[in-house]
Order: sequence, then C-alpha cells, then structure tokens
Amino acid sequence: MRLVLTAFCVVVFSGCASTIENVQRETARSIGGDVLPDKVVVKDLDRRATSVKWNAETPKGTYACSADDMMRRVLCVKNPAAAPAP
Repeated sequence: MRLVLTAFCVVVFSGCASTIENVQRETARSIGGDVLPDKVVVKDLDRRATSVKWNAETPKGTYACSADDMMRRVLCVKNPAAAPAP
C-alpha cells in the first residue's frame, strides 16, 4: 500500500506546473510585446508550497517574477537597475 501511495504522489507531482518551459512561456506572456519564450533565461527559480518566484533575463531587460504554484497570476516587474541602456 505504501508503494502504491508513493507512486501516486510521484505521478501527481511530476506534472508540476512550474517546469522551465512553462515558466519561460508564462514570463514571455506576462512581459508581452515581442518577447519569445525561447529568449527568456530563467534564474533563481524558487518553488514553494503555494508560490513560485524567479528572475528572468530577456531582450527587454531583467525581471523579478512570481506566480502561484500552478503558474497562474504571473507578475513580472522590470528591474530598473538591470535595464539595458537605450
């Protein structure tokens, strides 16, 4: 019984919504414009029980991003100190 429960948990949690590809896609969507997911570099990904936080480097600059554990309500805020020079 314990083995079945463990296997079930592995299957359920391996479908985690915060894979790197999902984080890149949702970051690009949050930033908008012409940022493509493959141009988003995710750094410092911090998965918690009910939230996810990360930093993202994009052609438009560096962003601090966060979302709930299912990658809904993504918010990315541009870091003015790391913005590229015009």
